[in-house]
Amino acid sequence: MAEIAERSVGKASPGKLALLYDGSCPMCTEGINKACRFDNTGNLEPIDLFDPAVRARFPDLKLGNLMKELHAVDDSGRVYRGARAVNEILRRQNGPRSWLAYLWYIPGYAWLADWQYKRIAASRYQWDAVSRL
Repeated sequence: MAEIAERSVGKASPGKLALLYDGSCPMCTEGINKACRFDNTGNLEPIDLFDPAVRARFPDLKLGNLMKELHAVDDSGRVYRGARAVNEILRRQNGPRSWLAYLWYIPGYAWLADWQYKRIAASRYQWDAVSRL
């Protein structure tokens, strides 16, 4: 969790966390839908990265990087990617739901979460094909 969030020119709406995800990926879309159902703050702002307004709003975020992993951008322009974006979603929850974010402080957990996230993200279209069988 020592990774420092990068900055973006674009920002989420005030008080929100913008979630840029691959809307053409059923697994990604379902993951965002679950995150929004889990959210008890109403502060998540899901944005399909293929929305034409994304390029204008977040011009410095490269499509190739956005395709690799979830990007969460806060209202200050901080960018969290992959498993760290998931951690940021959890961290912003109210009450006991936010406690899940503390898993990232367990030695080795942040590394394991990042490794597993990247492994699944790299094969997400294969997972989708398997789920249709």
